[in-house]
Amino acid sequence: MNDFDEYQKLIRYQYGTYSFILLLVLTFVNYFLSFIFEIQWAETKELEFMLLAFISVLYFTAMSVYKGAYFRKKQRPIVNASLFTLVGLINIYISVSSSTPLIKNGQVTFNSITLVSGLFLITVPIAYLTRIIVEKRKEAE
Repeated sequence: MNDFDEYQKLIRYQYGTYSFILLLVLTFVNYFLSFIFEIQWAETKELEFMLLAFISVLYFTAMSVYKGAYFRKKQRPIVNASLFTLVGLINIYISVSSSTPLIKNGQVTFNSITLVSGLFLITVPIAYLTRIIVEKRKEAE
């Protein structure tokens, strides 16, 4: 964490805490859905938890990128965002073109991990571009 300034550390700690709370809430809601209503929306309980964890990580990443706390001071965000875009699009393509369905018998399959990880990787450049656009609009005002 020495490559981050104090503002970046504060934002990362703040959204790390929010992400953890989000993960706890999602886990408890999922537990009550399965315990009270006996609902299983993924093939296995492990897959359910992994997808819920992806939501929490996605939130942390998007907010950290948008607030300027994701990339280190010495990193080049445009190069990294381009690589994230490329790998994310490849993951999405692999997931969509796969012969394994995303949903089978009303339950999410393990093929969804590839799609969700692709969407996760795409959030980095989207949040970064959103941040750049917002900053340029503020400067123009």
